[in-house]
Amino acid sequence: MGSGGSKRKVEDLESEDEDATDFDSLLHTPKRRRLNSTSQYIYKTLFEEGCASDVTVVALGREWHLHKVYLCQSPYFGSMFSGNWTETNQSKINIEILDDNINIDALHLALGQFYKDDIVVEPAQVIPLLATALLLQMDPLIDQCTSIMMETINLQTVLQYHEAARRYGVLEVDKACKQWLLHNLLTQVTEHPATLRHIPSDLMTELLTSPHLYVMQTEFSVYVMLKAWVFLRLNPSWDGSHETAFLEAHKHFRNRAERGWFLEEEGREFSPVFSSLRLVYLIYHHLDVEMLYSDRILPPSWLTPASMHQWYNMLRIDQGKDRGPSEISEEEFDRSCTRCGRVLGNSGQHIWRWTGYNFGLDLVMTHDGASLRLKRNHRTENIARVQSVSLAKNEEIRVMVLDPDVKYPLLLSANFLITTNHSLITSHPGSSSGTSTSPSAIASASNLSARAPGQPSRE
Repeated sequence: MGSGGSKRKVEDLESEDEDATDFDSLLHTPKRRRLNSTSQYIYKTLFEEGCASDVTVVALGREWHLHKVYLCQSPYFGSMFSGNWTETNQSKINIEILDDNINIDALHLALGQFYKDDIVVEPAQVIPLLATALLLQMDPLIDQCTSIMMETINLQTVLQYHEAARRYGVLEVDKACKQWLLHNLLTQVTEHPATLRHIPSDLMTELLTSPHLYVMQTEFSVYVMLKAWVFLRLNPSWDGSHETAFLEAHKHFRNRAERGWFLEEEGREFSPVFSSLRLVYLIYHHLDVEMLYSDRILPPSWLTPASMHQWYNMLRIDQGKDRGPSEISEEEFDRSCTRCGRVLGNSGQHIWRWTGYNFGLDLVMTHDGASLRLKRNHRTENIARVQSVSLAKNEEIRVMVLDPDVKYPLLLSANFLITTNHSLITSHPGSSSGTSTSPSAIASASNLSARAPGQPSRE
């Protein structure tokens, strides 16, 4: 009993010592609690409650009781209160709003920024806020809106952002929107007729002209997409799936009451857009040619020179007169190349062919998840090159090593030049791209890139 009692007392003492140590540690452990900051107090008291206000700003039928010392952070108000203006000594300022993008919510957000150093903006608010920031000359807020727009470009926002960027001269956003559309026009956008319909003609022309347009399969898919775009523009109330839209567009042009050519009659306004097509690459297959003539969109005065051009090139190659140029400028390549694309849905093996109208371009592409290889199929005696590498018969080379962490689906884009340029065949009337005169050389792929949908290309 005695020894057992002594043991318990020692344990009790040790436990008390540990409790004291823990308690002492607890007393000296900092505890964080968020208190109302000075900026929060300023925003609530001065901006929201208008305490000690020395100026009232009136716009769109609403009043804000504010403070000149805060408003002068903006050159707009700074010059107003420091110069010889009528408003300099007034306590009530009326701001006339002429921009229909500016609303009361955007004004409230912008004026509140003079009183705090952070902001929360939804993408739906960013355009009105940008317009307001530009009016009030609030450079930090303009930069913030620009960053938000750059980060939130998607199918729902791209056309609105592009229109706003052009209207307000935000070049960075304008460029980013065009880049997104170049990558996604023939994938995401074509699957949403409501978005495709609202692409303006000048923007569509710019996209089709670019050598960086991602083309699904071959150039003929651009023509099919453009036909659906015209149908949607002509029928603004039509609603349905993208599969139905393409089918209805096909029926619309086949069943036109007018027997002439669409671009020479009721569709003249669309002529500049169609002139951006790379016509010589639309006549690679007899079924494609039959569709072009049965649609009666492109007039014979456009199609005949393209057909003659291809026939002339085939004769030169068949008779050994064209073995590809020794060099070509990047500008000429971009203007004349044919654009091809492929969607790889998973990391497994994919094998496909890109051919070129009996010109000796018969390329077999192989993707095995780790690399992308290109092989020249043995069909003719013509010499083919990939960049600066010549391919012998049945020779295969690796043209790209894929990042192990790459995400699928993967969009593969490649630009090829097929025949040597010449100036004997002129382009179709109204063409501004010059692609009909001589789509160039060899079996050359100078722009081969792979990317995930919606992401910047990686060449």
